[in-house]
Amino acid sequence: MDSSVRLAKPTDHRTACRLYAEADALHARERPDRFRPTDRPARSQRLFDAHLADTDQALFVAEVDGNVVGLVRVQALERLEVPDVPALAPRRYAMVQELVVAQTHQRRGIATRLMTEAHRWARDRGLTQVGLSVYDFNQPALRLYAKLGYAPDSRRLFRPL
Repeated sequence: MDSSVRLAKPTDHRTACRLYAEADALHARERPDRFRPTDRPARSQRLFDAHLADTDQALFVAEVDGNVVGLVRVQALERLEVPDVPALAPRRYAMVQELVVAQTHQRRGIATRLMTEAHRWARDRGLTQVGLSVYDFNQPALRLYAKLGYAPDSRRLFRPL
């Protein structure tokens, strides 16, 4: 298996949509209160191009034998001084906004390679932390993130009414 990671290009949109659609379908199955099935493209070309053009984020794709099989989108964020809430410390950090690996290529180290590239990108920008959000149902992702050194920071709780 010959694999590599590179920055995404506008022409990767169609393949990225296939990856996003896999992840979106999983989320719709597991969390129908928040996600729904759709037959439209998973992400618009306009949104995809906006991600690519934004200098505060990067979208990397993983290729195996010339085929895109995974992607990660990482974004640099900054919280400035908040005069009305002096306890909040200013900080610069990165958030992994999306990580998707095709089901056919999971558990082969591709997600780890993509995350390593996201970490490198953040470090090169002087960011000191990388965060992400993951749904509790996604146990494989939780195991991966724990292996990569991620730990819970806070919990968001909801109650149905």
